[in-house]
Amino acid sequence: MAKVTVPGKWPPVANVSSKTPRAWLRYERQYPGSRRPSRLIAHPTTPYIASATVGGSDGKVDLAALSKAAEHYLTQLNAYVNAAKPPLGETDPMLAMLADVASSRSLLRWCDIWPQIDGPLSRLQGQIASWNLSRNDGGALPATIILVATEGLENPMMPAFFLRFPSAGFRVPIEIRKTAAGYDLIIRGLTAEFPGGDNSTLSSLLAESSDAERQRILTGLTQSLSGVPVGFLPGDGSVADTMPTSATEPLNTADQPVGASGENDAPVASTAARASVGRMLSLLDEDIAKRSGVEASSLLLRDIQFSADPANVADGAWEMTLTLLARGLETPRHSPLSYRLTVRVRMDDPGQNSVELVSIKRAPLVSHAVAGGGLPPIAPFVRVFPVPPPDWRAAVAPDHPSPPLAWRRPTREDSVLDLFRETVAIEIGTGLKMQQPAYVVRNCPRFVPGDGDSNLPKALPPMDVTNVPPRRNLSSAISAYWNSKAFFDSMRGMGITPESYVATADGPLSVHYRSGIVPGPGRNGRTINAQVRYEVAVNAAIQSKPSIDMHLALANLNRWARVGAGTPQSQLEPLGFASSGRWMLHEFGHYLLAARIGQLEFDFAHSAGDALAAVYFDPLSDLSSPTYAGDPKMRGWTFPFIFAPRRHDRTPALGWGWYGLLNRSVVEDPPPSGTEHKAYLTEQILSSSIFLLYRALGGDTLSGDEADWAQRTRASDMTLYLLMQALAGLAQSPSRAEMLESGMEAAGWSAPALVPLPRGGADWAPATSHKVARWAFEIMGMFPDDPALVSSEAGAPPLVDLYIRDRRAEVFPTGDGPVQVGAGSYLPVSLHWAANADWTMPTLLPTIGNRGSVTANATTLRLWAGWVLEDQPLARVMDRSVQWLAQTLDLTLPGITATQVQELSDSDEQQITQLVTSARNTAAPGLQLVVLVEVSQVEDRANTDPAAGLTLAIGAGDSPPQKVQALVDLVANDNNLGLRILI
Repeated sequence: MAKVTVPGKWPPVANVSSKTPRAWLRYERQYPGSRRPSRLIAHPTTPYIASATVGGSDGKVDLAALSKAAEHYLTQLNAYVNAAKPPLGETDPMLAMLADVASSRSLLRWCDIWPQIDGPLSRLQGQIASWNLSRNDGGALPATIILVATEGLENPMMPAFFLRFPSAGFRVPIEIRKTAAGYDLIIRGLTAEFPGGDNSTLSSLLAESSDAERQRILTGLTQSLSGVPVGFLPGDGSVADTMPTSATEPLNTADQPVGASGENDAPVASTAARASVGRMLSLLDEDIAKRSGVEASSLLLRDIQFSADPANVADGAWEMTLTLLARGLETPRHSPLSYRLTVRVRMDDPGQNSVELVSIKRAPLVSHAVAGGGLPPIAPFVRVFPVPPPDWRAAVAPDHPSPPLAWRRPTREDSVLDLFRETVAIEIGTGLKMQQPAYVVRNCPRFVPGDGDSNLPKALPPMDVTNVPPRRNLSSAISAYWNSKAFFDSMRGMGITPESYVATADGPLSVHYRSGIVPGPGRNGRTINAQVRYEVAVNAAIQSKPSIDMHLALANLNRWARVGAGTPQSQLEPLGFASSGRWMLHEFGHYLLAARIGQLEFDFAHSAGDALAAVYFDPLSDLSSPTYAGDPKMRGWTFPFIFAPRRHDRTPALGWGWYGLLNRSVVEDPPPSGTEHKAYLTEQILSSSIFLLYRALGGDTLSGDEADWAQRTRASDMTLYLLMQALAGLAQSPSRAEMLESGMEAAGWSAPALVPLPRGGADWAPATSHKVARWAFEIMGMFPDDPALVSSEAGAPPLVDLYIRDRRAEVFPTGDGPVQVGAGSYLPVSLHWAANADWTMPTLLPTIGNRGSVTANATTLRLWAGWVLEDQPLARVMDRSVQWLAQTLDLTLPGITATQVQELSDSDEQQITQLVTSARNTAAPGLQLVVLVEVSQVEDRANTDPAAGLTLAIGAGDSPPQKVQALVDLVANDNNLGLRILI
């Protein structure tokens, strides 16, 4: 273990003495009236920083070192929040419970780190861990580690293991930043999620018990639940003999034949086993299977929750809710579905063999699109839709009108649809198989006559396939592979490898390019839909985790192509659902959740799939062009090809807000777990929030009168990075949208100083994004003044939100009417480089204001002056270098109230003018001058303020960014900064 040095006092004195602690400390509880406890705590510009010394006699940064820092942080935070005079107005017993994680009485335990630091990639045993989000080989540091703790019980049968209850716990993201002596361990907040509704944490139930009673109950529960940790299965003999000796085992990523869905030729367990966990389940598994219509051997236990009824403790009769996965029974008509079982059981006395099955609820593990080796890779040429036809635009503007929208519908004949396809070379697996380690396109013989075995990957025929029309089964398979490859390539480009992301499932994603949609009438495949399913193995002892399958039906029902007319092989072939890359990305939104947190949907929304589709394709779409000849509102349609009435440009004014009327059912009654499917409407609120973030980050950038497609693509990748990193950092399923928003902010705080982007453009500093992320969700109604009320307006800004006035308008035009946003907002504008660009200051002397409601006292101002070199041609202005004058200016300003606009004093103006004159005299004649201004205050620090602890800090003697692109990213996304460009 590395030597960890913790700060002597945190929070700093300046924060402790603040009369408005909520100005620097975001402290949120569950929705008003919700019975599911949660916490969201964030202090992005007041970081807790411990240091870890490595090398020599000191060890390395490991779980022990990180947990020491996290436990000290929790102790300090608890001492502040739960002080004798609580600064937030009330104490918080939940925080006290979290801070007690190191106590011998605590039922919370830290999870092992996966993938391990500086180690080989291993298969995760179990379904939850402390996530290592390293972008480096071997999980090496520096990195962000999401330190995760869950509730559970010690298991005397396997002392090395902890019987975890994954739905009860908390997470502490830790940025591990390299220093000369080792690393800084930086913490900016935490989130916690615990069972609600009829269930409670075991810690809460035992809080008032005596030590003797507590020990008796825990011993009895441990005996009843003994066997293995949740998600594992015992063997026939000794449990210890069937389990690995560490939390992970080697992962084989070599190319190998793909087994049947839900099956694997290489068993995970070393011996066959019954699918029962402990004595309690072994008494019930046959009864559970019979009453729910599933295979008894397939039962997989995923979680245990305890009844919130205090009588549990009083009379010793315990009720528990078990969450299990299981495979349905085989039927002659169709392949079985897999199900989530919610099983209520009652024990008269923990530790005894008496157990009663109270109730069972069964839900199919599906989620629908709509309601309802050493050698060079093989790269054959194929025809694909690079984008859905309505999005298509010519690479070079043609001398004739673009094909009309009416030609771009899935009902059009093949010769018309082929206008929107391109011939591309695509890397493919050995033997022309559509297979990669992370995904495989399977044969579909039930829906495609003559297709191969469904256990095997689909293969391209050894012939020229560039003339295969769109309405062919082979084209559907190629489209499924093309879109899958695009997604996984993007995922890797974000620094997320599937091998280190997939935690709750096994095997590659199986993509069924022609399939039915179950349950319901779409099982015959003649439906316009798609779904992602969990597939539980028949024998859970052989495969202890489910696989994930994607099933794709049709794009259109009323036009089919007759193939082989007049021959015995004559058949009709359709246009497949896989032809829409937007819909494929929607399905991948479900995959990302299923692979990480074990649920196909959020508890608060359907998924993030609509946001993925909208943001990824917007910079590729003709519909987003400012010169598009059609209705500009078309840009807001999420699925313009295979149509669904879903949009990503909603506004709170018509009820599409986080606390608006259309989301009220989720706010007032969030589900206790992922067993209830809700919120297709909320998904549009989510996609609108994230699309607004994309636009603010550069998605509206222009080059003259046309879109700057390269800058928009860069903004798209920046937004997708934040979203996918936030999903990778989840532990417990988030009950509130605020948890995802906070995760997207944290993805910026905790990222490396610069990250490359998968589709090109200059490297990006994610730490520039967190204020814009908050603003986008704020405009969509998050952060209301009173969460208990229905709101059709934007949310409230931070209590202190300093800004330097730029040229942005104060009104946001939308398709549903104008939205008032006020000065200092991040209204989407073109982020091009020009002296009159909307994101720049209109005058040399800054005008300073405060969006918040609390006066900003002791505000400081810093100013730098420099000039832009002409070391790149004008067409590459974003790559030009910036040089800065060594001399800077530091001022102190009087308090700035919410209604006040601060003008500088005459003496301040004189000093600024003198500094600019000095820069002009130093720079070569004819060069552009730039003046960078920063305002900062303890409750609203600029991203460049060293006290904020971000990678963007400009310390004394340091220079601001030395590239134009980095300067645009920095200033346009932090209203504490202003830039004036002088000709």
